[in-house]
Amino acid sequence: MRRPSFPVATTRSAGGFTLLELLVVMTVIAILASVAIPSYQQSVMRSRRADARVAMNAVASRLERCFTQFGAYDADECAIESPADSPEGFYEVSVVRDAAAYALTAEPQGAQADDTACGTLSVTSTGLRAATGETPDRCW
Repeated sequence: MRRPSFPVATTRSAGGFTLLELLVVMTVIAILASVAIPSYQQSVMRSRRADARVAMNAVASRLERCFTQFGAYDADECAIESPADSPEGFYEVSVVRDAAAYALTAEPQGAQADDTACGTLSVTSTGLRAATGETPDRCW
């Protein structure tokens, strides 16, 4: 009578990972993180620029209402605080104005001060937009 055969035991256990496999996975994760983290940080910087645009649009609207009502951007009835923080606090908005024109400047503050791509944003009463950073054409 023939005996039943049993599987031969191997030297590797069936339930775990080798050190080499773990190192390969950790290396792949490190490479992905080194690409993803800077991209994420740039995305956050870009989204924070909206804070400056919101603040400058609000001040520009108030100045335009003043000009419509009183015929001058610097009318005494048009009290505008300058400098003032943006709604989220990432920018400080300053106003320079006279009777016929104004210029708004948004200076980055706090965590946004590291934004070298756009830096300080500005807009004038004629609608001219500018930035002081490395890529000012992509800031607006």
